[in-house]
Amino acid sequence: MISGNIIGIAAALGSAASWSVGALLFSRLGESLSSFAMMLVKGGISIVLLGFLAVLLGGYSEIGAQAYFYLALSGLLGIALADTFFFSALKEIGPRALVLLMTIGQVFTVILAVILLGERLPLNGWIGIAMIISGITIGMLSGASGKGRSSSKGIVFGLISVISMSVSVILVKKGLEGTPTVYATFIRMLAGTLGMFLMGIVTGRLKTWVTPFRDRSLIWKFFLAVCVITFGGFWLSIVAFKYTSVAVANSLISTEPIFIIPLSVIFLKEKLTSRAVAGAVIATAGVITLCTSGVVAG
Repeated sequence: MISGNIIGIAAALGSAASWSVGALLFSRLGESLSSFAMMLVKGGISIVLLGFLAVLLGGYSEIGAQAYFYLALSGLLGIALADTFFFSALKEIGPRALVLLMTIGQVFTVILAVILLGERLPLNGWIGIAMIISGITIGMLSGASGKGRSSSKGIVFGLISVISMSVSVILVKKGLEGTPTVYATFIRMLAGTLGMFLMGIVTGRLKTWVTPFRDRSLIWKFFLAVCVITFGGFWLSIVAFKYTSVAVANSLISTEPIFIIPLSVIFLKEKLTSRAVAGAVIATAGVITLCTSGVVAG
């Protein structure tokens, strides 16, 4: 029988691979859609798909007010707030500085898991996480071009994004006990999308966000990308957090940039750099080290 830890590890790597495929699909659509438009409509479609699947798998569960609170708050922080500040920071400081802030976020998540969830990693587990983070940073920065930008506002936006995401991950873990993974993903997505919807109303940008989706050919392409992200990215990440520790799951899910390197070379005809290869090798070695280290969840 397959252990829960193995299921969690496989789900985390599957989530990372799905996010990389989804990123490739959304990169084509992003030429005609704003980031906020994609986030909002993606969330709406995901709610319908996850709700339908939840019914097929046995309907909705009574999981208690505390679990609803944790999962809903996680959705608001991790989907609505974190993504909004992520894109705002990207405009202010550019991708190079933001990559470094996201790296800090990975470390912060692991620290929170140790402090708040009582998770424990052996020394080689910490070494594996350090290798993954280092490899991702090297691989991501290898493709950066031009001078980096700097602004105190952008750094603040970036820190808000990574802290919100880290806290949302801890909340997910606390809300998953006794909760089916599909239903948990549905609750989190519903809360996050409602947060984006309210933000669009308050800022008066809702109509601008959804207008481009009148193009039916665009809708079908977008629907395909959303299916990949919803079931591969979001759902598998929740499965990973349920069956293995936050430290392991979060670190493995963050290997998305490593998966996207060969896809970019094949489908986007991007040039493969020696630093990208080195980053991928280091991160892969880190994955193997982490997965074979053993971890104790709190």
